[in-house]
Amino acid sequence: MKKYCINIFLIISQLSIVSCQSLVKEIDPSILPQTDSKLVVACFISPQDTVLAAKVTETKVLIGSTGDIKDDITDATVKLSNGAKTILLTYNAVDGYYRALPAELLINAGTTYTISVSTPDGRSVNATTTVPRNIPIKEIKIDSVQTTDIRRGATVINTEYTVKLIWQDKANEVNFYRGISVYDIVYQIPDSTNPTKTNAKLLSTITDLRTIDDKGSDGQLISLSRTFQPTNIGNIQGNQTELGKRLDKIRVGLFQTDINYYNYHTSLRKQRENNNPFAEPVLLYTNIKGGYGCFGSYNATWQEIKAK
Repeated sequence: MKKYCINIFLIISQLSIVSCQSLVKEIDPSILPQTDSKLVVACFISPQDTVLAAKVTETKVLIGSTGDIKDDITDATVKLSNGAKTILLTYNAVDGYYRALPAELLINAGTTYTISVSTPDGRSVNATTTVPRNIPIKEIKIDSVQTTDIRRGATVINTEYTVKLIWQDKANEVNFYRGISVYDIVYQIPDSTNPTKTNAKLLSTITDLRTIDDKGSDGQLISLSRTFQPTNIGNIQGNQTELGKRLDKIRVGLFQTDINYYNYHTSLRKQRENNNPFAEPVLLYTNIKGGYGCFGSYNATWQEIKAK
């Protein structure tokens, strides 16, 4: 009978030497819990969508004779419905997700949508979301300060930006939000055919202003802010970018989200920030019935500030 060797690592500060042999235990695989692979679906819809997209994978087998790691599921049937109309999302091999054009099924605030996914082997999952309305941005404040760094013996001057997003919460209801800032930065790229010439390359960097609910702030002004410092990227398409950079514009988005979108992205952030190996693991939120993942929605309002 095949057996598995599981290494159990103990960190004991008082001991400087630990016998590796004592940390190894053979376990009969027949006593391990047997779990089937489950479908994993990720889909977020919005009235601002330029494409309706869903990602379908499945859970990985962590312990097994083959160490199975599954790829994307490409032969699933993915349907999106508003109750009156149902459309089919088709798999796009280039992008690796199922997609449809928004014109096939309009995404409207206040409407409840259902996603259903089934596979040829008989598995099926589903979830619902109700699209929230959008909230206007009341004000955006942008402050900047110059910073000085020493790199390779040279003084490098950068500009640090702080974006503050302010909006008015609607009273007497539970609301969920997310703030996003997008920095469009122009980098100067050396011309491969002419060493004395440079070409401009526009790159966008997304900064998450975090998710927040209106608990304790019902009906009040709410704000989110975050500081960001654009730095020189080592190389772009094999070319060094130390010749200079210029901030072109900042785009700031306020998302009013449903509870599913909020819970999923909040748990995802907490999981990424959980660097303590002794802390309880943060489980990702899921609302997919019969599987894992998230089907959520949001409604966005954007403002654009041109750099001076």
